[in-house]
Amino acid sequence: MDNTGLIQAMTEGCKLLVSIVDRNQGDKLVSIGKEAGATGGTVLLGRGTARNDLLQLLGLGDSSKDLVLTLASPDTADRITHALQSSPWVQKKVKGILFSIDVRALHRASVLTLADRDNSMSTTQQSHELITVIVNAGYAEDIISVARKAGATGGTVLHGRGTAREEDSTFLGITIVPEKDILLILAPADNSRQILEAIRNTQCLREPGMGIAFCVGVEKFVPLGKG
Repeated sequence: MDNTGLIQAMTEGCKLLVSIVDRNQGDKLVSIGKEAGATGGTVLLGRGTARNDLLQLLGLGDSSKDLVLTLASPDTADRITHALQSSPWVQKKVKGILFSIDVRALHRASVLTLADRDNSMSTTQQSHELITVIVNAGYAEDIISVARKAGATGGTVLHGRGTAREEDSTFLGITIVPEKDILLILAPADNSRQILEAIRNTQCLREPGMGIAFCVGVEKFVPLGKG
């Protein structure tokens, strides 16, 4: 999808489907999604950090992961979700999760104070929220350790890099360095504030420019495959 299509999707309302499965299963999920009407998908590589027994059962323990992103209209997103849940291959081979995010909510996501966050989420009914933390490389383990103490059951760590020019030294107050850790934490809505507050007070984030954190509501949180 080009930039024009993405902007239109944000305006009209689309769903971002996020699937987290074992490594080397992402391409197959994209193929199943295409058969259900998806125009494509993006597979990112990460690793799980979950210790909770339920999340271990869902295939989100400490191991290499594929994170699949699929942008679709609401109707198509429902068809893709049904296709993934009912696929014999997924039922036999996969242990993972799938959830969706309203793209307009993602577009609105920014660096919020906790008060702003409460006001923006007060009218939603989602049972879970996705906490996203972007920090300089090497700090993901510190963040997840603090988040666990606040009630998080785990998360998925992705690795990336900044694309700013050398003269663009900061973005939203964050010093740009090539390597970044992106930590995704799926948390119950009634516990996300506590986790976000703990992350905000993490020692490694007290220095200016070390990272940002934001959260968006999650829809249709469902298991994939073997249970």
